[in-house]
Amino acid sequence: MREPITKMPVIVVEKNTLVNIIPNYILDNLNEIINGEDIDLKDYTSKIRIIPFTSLGKENGILLGIKADNVIVQQEEGEININNVIVGIYNGILSKSGKYKALIGLELLENREGGKESEYIRNIKV
Repeated sequence: MREPITKMPVIVVEKNTLVNIIPNYILDNLNEIINGEDIDLKDYTSKIRIIPFTSLGKENGILLGIKADNVIVQQEEGEININNVIVGIYNGILSKSGKYKALIGLELLENREGGKESEYIRNIKV
C-alpha cells in the first residue's frame, strides 16, 4: 500500500480537469492504484499519496493524491502559487452547476502572493 500523506495541504480536483496534465495510466487506474495493484507508475511512484477522508454520506473514503511541487490557482484578482501540495483526484463532479472543478481551503489562498479570500476559483493549472 502507498504511503499516507502527512501534514501537507490538499487540493481536491475533478479527474476530468486533470486530463492532459496527469498521465492517463494514472487517471485510468485510480482504484487499482489505491487497492495496491501492481501498476507501473513510472516517474510518479514517489509522488503518489493516499488521502483518507470522511464526508456527508461517506465514511472511510480514500482518494488518490499526487504530490505537486507547485499549483497555480487563477482567480479574478490574479494567480496564486501554492507550493508543496497534494492534488487529490476526485473521480466525479464536485459542482452540478459547473461553477468549480476543485476544492481549495481558504487558508491556502490567504496571504499567498496577495491572495484574498474568494468563494469561487475560476481555473486551476497543475
